Amino acid sequence: MEHVSIQLDTAIARQIEKDMKEFNYSTKTEFIRESIRDKLNKLAEERKKKKAWDALFAARGVLKGQGKAKTDEEFRKITEKAAEDYIEKLENKFAAQK
Repeated sequence: MEHVSIQLDTAIARQIEKDMKEFNYSTKTEFIRESIRDKLNKLAEERKKKKAWDALFAARGVLKGQGKAKTDEEFRKITEKAAEDYIEKLENKFAAQK
């Protein structure tokens, strides 16, 4: 484990001590570690949401420049091609991350 030292305002330290007693934490270290884990989990969730939004906007942009379809069949072909291209892009991206 890595050792990290922090300084806290007196008011924050007192609030931690109150919360420790109320929520049954045995040490400040335990309380702070769990707080950090919670924050890291929230950031990971935000990162996932951002990636999902980025993918949505990318998918929306896939159809740009394709022109307008005159028939339902043309539209289906354009959207299928765009979906295939996007899936291939994602597969390449995630294959590179492995």
